[in-house]
Amino acid sequence: MRWDKERFAVIERVTRTLERRNMVARGDAVLVAVSGGADSLVLLDVLVQVAGARGLILSVVHVDHGLRPESGREAEFVKEVASRYGLPCRVIPVRVGGGPGGERLSPEEAAREARYAAFREEMERTGASRLATGHTADDRVETFLLRLITGAGPRGLGSIPPVRGPYIRPLIDVWRHEVLAYAESLPFQPLQDPTNLDLSIPRNLVRHAVLPYLEERFPAVKRVLLREAETLAGLWEVLDREAGEAEARALREGETGLELCLQELEGMPPAVRRELLARALRRLGLDPTCELIEELWEKLGPTREGNPSIHLGSGMQAWREYGRLVLGPEPAPSAVEEVLIPGEGVYRLPGTGLGLKVELLPREGDALPWEGDEGGSCRAWLDADLLSFPL
Repeated sequence: MRWDKERFAVIERVTRTLERRNMVARGDAVLVAVSGGADSLVLLDVLVQVAGARGLILSVVHVDHGLRPESGREAEFVKEVASRYGLPCRVIPVRVGGGPGGERLSPEEAAREARYAAFREEMERTGASRLATGHTADDRVETFLLRLITGAGPRGLGSIPPVRGPYIRPLIDVWRHEVLAYAESLPFQPLQDPTNLDLSIPRNLVRHAVLPYLEERFPAVKRVLLREAETLAGLWEVLDREAGEAEARALREGETGLELCLQELEGMPPAVRRELLARALRRLGLDPTCELIEELWEKLGPTREGNPSIHLGSGMQAWREYGRLVLGPEPAPSAVEEVLIPGEGVYRLPGTGLGLKVELLPREGDALPWEGDEGGSCRAWLDADLLSFPL
């Protein structure tokens, strides 16, 4: 294995990243996700180099999605690499399908869901406290740009977080070209995933076409975008904390659903209010789109009169009630009793609070009784010649 200053520089930067971002503690058991590509192989090698000084206990996990004929060979390659380092390795085959509850996901999203489910399973089995993945600074820039284009809100524009719960990204401050240079010093050849060149996949389009185009005109664009992602991630932390405090103060479980005090909502900064409404929608299992959040406030906010309501989808609705915004299940439709109409008269319709007046009007010549009278929403004209009592 060749050692050079570039390799030392990457190890030193990862060491600083581990410390500055509090990724690991002494003695942590770290599960390293290895696909066989350059990023994950470099990640594994770097962690092997720094593990001794920090007392880290490493093991390897490889997820076999079974999507390509060569996936079995890739799994064997990863096991061979792990054995070279003297590390235990587990290969987990997964079945890639749709999301939970039949949710529609892209093939990439479905594969990611299956992969992380396997990671969680292996962490629980081994007792690992951390799961390390090979995301780089380039991945963070690409994700930021993708989310900026497709819309992700303040939560998503921070891009890939360096640390998210037990998941850590030790290479997040290392650029891809540095990873590739490091990989040349390794005693094994990284695997190439042919789907990484498929420009029909949005991330590949950003990586191979959009960013190179931007770099030709703005050479520092990747560093600028990375800095913006870092800034927005910091702002999200503040907003997340503020929204958490607002949630504890203004959101409660009521008898019919989640209740929010409209007066409290009105006094909040708009960004905090939007995030609080998004949290309420997520608690109901709904997708908090920007459009839905805006509709909620526009139609049910304190400036609206009466007690309007809107359908949220998936059997949920939102309505105003005594100074509160309530989000909960739509009420089951009331059973309406059948009413027999034996003739003219006034009848009550049980369960509706409504009455019905039935009246026969004579035809006067060729003129029809309803001509010139549309009747509005509470009156209907029927042709008696086509009907017969009882109705």
